[in-house]
Amino acid sequence: MLDETAASAPDAATLVIFHSAVLAYLSVEDRATFTQTVSELPGHWIPDEGVGVVPFPDRALPAPSDPTKSTFVVALDGVPMAYSGPHGQWLEWFGPVIPFSPG
Repeated sequence: MLDETAASAPDAATLVIFHSAVLAYLSVEDRATFTQTVSELPGHWIPDEGVGVVPFPDRALPAPSDPTKSTFVVALDGVPMAYSGPHGQWLEWFGPVIPFSPG
């Protein structure tokens, strides 16, 4: 239903697909299908999933500052940007700075 839901967004809106701790419950094949589908949509994709759940084949992840913590990866459009706690309790940014432009 992702295609249909995305198509229902207003034309002037920026589509953002965000999810946290969801893809690990899908089969590897369903994850690949979801990744392909969301990558082809206009807008932005922000997954927050356990390390290894979303593949980043061309990017090496830096070592987390505390490897004893349960760690998720936050990405933007396929680019890993930060580590986070499994429920967002903390964030360790390692990606590029993204300029903010209001409006």
